[in-house]
Amino acid sequence: MDRNEVIVRVGGAAGEGVQSAGLIIAKVFSRNGLHAVTYNYYQSIIRGGQSWYQIRASKNPVKSQGDDLDILIALNRDTLERHTNPNINEGGASSLKGVAIYDSSIGNFNKYEGVKYCEIPLSQIAQKYSKNTLLKNTVAIGAVFGHLAMDFEILAGVIRDQFGGKGQIAELNVDAARDGYNYFAEKYGKADKVLNTSKTSYYLISGGESAGLGAVRNGLKAYFGYPMTPASSIIHYLASHSKKFDVFVKITEDEISAINMAIGANYAGIRAMTGSSGGGFALMTEAVGMAAEMEIPIVIYEAQRAGPSTGLPTKTEQGDLLQVIGASQGDFPKAVFTPRNVKETYYMAGEALNIAEKYQMPVFLMVDLYLAEHYETVDDFELDPDIERGEFANSDEKDYKRYEFTVNGISKRALPGTKNLMHNEDSDEHDEKGDVVSDAVTDPEIRNRIMEKRMRKMETYMKELTPTPTYRMDDAEYAVIQWGSTQGVVEEAVDALRNKGIKAGAIEINKPFPVNPDIKNLVKGKKKVIFVENNYTGQLRRIISSEIQVTGTLVRKYDGECFYPGALASELEKVIKER
Repeated sequence: MDRNEVIVRVGGAAGEGVQSAGLIIAKVFSRNGLHAVTYNYYQSIIRGGQSWYQIRASKNPVKSQGDDLDILIALNRDTLERHTNPNINEGGASSLKGVAIYDSSIGNFNKYEGVKYCEIPLSQIAQKYSKNTLLKNTVAIGAVFGHLAMDFEILAGVIRDQFGGKGQIAELNVDAARDGYNYFAEKYGKADKVLNTSKTSYYLISGGESAGLGAVRNGLKAYFGYPMTPASSIIHYLASHSKKFDVFVKITEDEISAINMAIGANYAGIRAMTGSSGGGFALMTEAVGMAAEMEIPIVIYEAQRAGPSTGLPTKTEQGDLLQVIGASQGDFPKAVFTPRNVKETYYMAGEALNIAEKYQMPVFLMVDLYLAEHYETVDDFELDPDIERGEFANSDEKDYKRYEFTVNGISKRALPGTKNLMHNEDSDEHDEKGDVVSDAVTDPEIRNRIMEKRMRKMETYMKELTPTPTYRMDDAEYAVIQWGSTQGVVEEAVDALRNKGIKAGAIEINKPFPVNPDIKNLVKGKKKVIFVENNYTGQLRRIISSEIQVTGTLVRKYDGECFYPGALASELEKVIKER
C-alpha cells in the first residue's frame, strides 16, 4: 500500500545539529517531488535545552506543519520520552503514532504503547567515520529513508551539497548515512506503506530568504540591519549572496544607524531596505516619522517574536501590529503588508519597494518567527522584475517644488545634484519648496495644506487595493478572519470543519493597513465572525473594529508557539456551536 504524507520530527539539545538534520530531510523530500513545510522549535541558549525540527511532506500540497508524528529521531532521552508521551502534547502535536529511532547508548527509558521503538547504534556507526558526534545525526537520517525505502542516491546528493561537494567530509557523511539506511532496512524492514514520490522537484526556501530574493528581483541594491532574531535570516541570506546579487549589505552598530542609512540611500535614489524584530524596530520609530515628513521611501522588514521586551526571543507571535501601525508620532501615510506564506513573501517584498517609491512613504513588510524561519516548497517564481519607481523630476523643470500640492498627494522626487532641482529636505514642517514654516512664525494654512497633501496619498493608494483574498467563502455561513502566517493552518481547519458539514470559510488579510473596506461586505450575512490571532488582545480585530466596525469572537494563542490545524479546528467548532 502507498501513503501520501509523512511527518518527521528530529529532537535533541541545542548544539546537536537538530536544525541541519531536519533541513537535510526536507531537501530530500523536495527533490523527491514532495511538497514540504517545516517548523523549527528551539530555545535561546546555544547548547542544551530542548529543540526539535518538524518536517511534513506529501505528494499533495501541504499548508502547515501538521499534527501527529509518523517518525521521530531522538538524539537524547529527553526527546524520546517527551515526544512519545501522550500526556505532554508538545506544542499542540499529538503523541507519536509511528516509529521512534534512537541511539542504543540512551539506555533505559519510559516506553509508551502505540510506538515502534527502533534502537540503532548511531554513535557506534558514526565512530567508524569520525570522532565528531554530530555524525550520528547523518546515520539517523539514513535510517529514516531506509524506513521509507526512498532512493538513497537523492539523499547522498543532498548530503554532498550540504558539505560542499565530493570532498572527504561529504563522502564520510554519505557512507555513514548509507550504513544507517541499510541497518534499518535489514533489521526493521521498510514501512508498511511506501511514500508516493514523483520526478518533479521543488524549491525549498524560508520566509526570510524569500523576502530577500523577492526584494533583489525588484531592484534592491542595499540592505542595512543589525542582527536580531528572527529578522536575521534576511540579513544572512543577502550577505551570503551579496556579490552574486550585486547588493551592498551593511551590518550597522545599531538599529538607529540601520534605518537612517537606509533612508539616506533611498534619498540618493538607491533602492534600500532595513529590518529588525520588535525590540530593534522600537529604536527605529523616530526615523520612520522623519522619512514620512521628508517623503523619502523606506521599506522596513519587521519580523515579530513574542514580547514584550526581550520576551521569548526564539518564539513566534503576531504581537507587533499595533506597534507598527502606531510607529512614530503624528499622522502620516503608510502601508502594512503581512504575507501569508513563503511564496507570497517573495512577491510582497518587491511590491513593498514599488509602493514605497511610488508614494514616497514608509511601507512595512511584516512576518513572524514562524514565517521568517520555516521552510516551504515552492513550484516556481516569476524572475522577471516588476519595478515601478514613481515620478522623478528632471533638469528641465522650472521653479521646482519638491513638495508640490498635487491632487493625488504625490510630488516629483529629485535626485541629489540634479541641475535646477535645488531644494530643502528637512524633518520640520515645510512648504512646497521645502522651506521650514515653523521657525519664527508658524503658518497654519501651509501646515493644513501640506498635511492634507501627504494624507491624500492614502486616498490614492486605497483606490489600487486589490480585493481581500478569501478561501471557500462562496457559500460560507461562518467567516474566519486571519492575517499573515496563519493562512495555512486556518485553511486546513476550515477544510476539517467542512468535512463535518460546517460551512466555514476564511478571509485572509495580507494588507491590514489601511483596512480594505471590502471586508465589511465579505462578512455580511454570516452567522458568526471569528478572528484567529497569534496574540493576546486580538490586534487585527481591534484595528478592523475601529476602522470599519466589523468585530467578532477571538480565538487566540500567545504561548510562543504557532497554531496546529487539529487543535484550531476543534476550537473553531466549539465557538461556532456556542449560543
